[in-house]
Amino acid sequence: MKVVTSDDNINSFGGLNFISNEFDKLKLPELITSHLGIRSKLATYEYHDIIKNSWMILFAGGDCAEDIQTNLKTELSNILNIKLCSADTILRLQKNLNLGKEVHLSKAGTVNEFSKNDILNCLNIDILLKTKQLESNKKYDLDFDNQFIACEKYDAKKSYKMKHGYFPGIATIGKNIVYLENRNGNSNVKFKQEETLEQVYKLLNNNEIKIKRSRMDCGSFTKEIIKTVEKNSDHFFIRAQRCAELTSQIHAVSSWTKVTVGFKEVEVSSVEYQPFGEEKAYRYVVSREANRSGQIDVFQQDSFIYRAIITNDWLMSDKDVIEPTSVT
Repeated sequence: MKVVTSDDNINSFGGLNFISNEFDKLKLPELITSHLGIRSKLATYEYHDIIKNSWMILFAGGDCAEDIQTNLKTELSNILNIKLCSADTILRLQKNLNLGKEVHLSKAGTVNEFSKNDILNCLNIDILLKTKQLESNKKYDLDFDNQFIACEKYDAKKSYKMKHGYFPGIATIGKNIVYLENRNGNSNVKFKQEETLEQVYKLLNNNEIKIKRSRMDCGSFTKEIIKTVEKNSDHFFIRAQRCAELTSQIHAVSSWTKVTVGFKEVEVSSVEYQPFGEEKAYRYVVSREANRSGQIDVFQQDSFIYRAIITNDWLMSDKDVIEPTSVT
């Protein structure tokens, strides 16, 4: 074994050089500029410089812009082909991309504040296609959910969770975010969600990305949302909210099948039901499991916890419908 002593500086994040090189090789600077525009000739940094700096912070384990000057300055300054900038510059140019907020008043008088940015959502899709994380003319499974983010920002509103924060709607394909729309913490997730989903599907269709299955939780269980989702995907799976009529129909089920989902044993069955007083019937896949207390519920008259998923897929087994790995 030959030991070599070197006086050269050793960079613990030397692998970022490969990322920086790939960033340029894929011509991401040109792609970013085509969406965000060219800054003044007097400007030192372009928007692609800011995005590259932000990526390097994240890839090096940082979680805020200030890390570029405090914890990571020495390491990041050794990366090739990067114009390292200050945290203030990153935050200032990020703020320049802000398009402001939309204010909507609900029928109940609630003020809902939305923040949308179609330019950045389009850029995000193009980057995913450019890096081959998504492909055109291919069908994918889409997930949509609203995720509460607690924070103490000056404009954050209190949510039903009794904390201040934001409630963004996030559409994902696998691990990739394909659409993002911020909402304030007090906004009802169902409010104008069908319009949000129309924007999601339109963006994907414009890039020839088709949706095979859409999957959502009970925050998407409305007549308008279901119609939108069904129109834009082959099949959908939405956590259903139960009503008295559906509960009666579920209690009339005499045949339940025991299956194991993960490490849990549950009973499953399917019923046909027409939600929202409509003529069209959908399949409801119902699962039930004994509650821990064993006490009889006064309304359900049994000791089970019930959950239901509404779907227009009539071929999948009950177990496959309720098992997450089979849908995503």
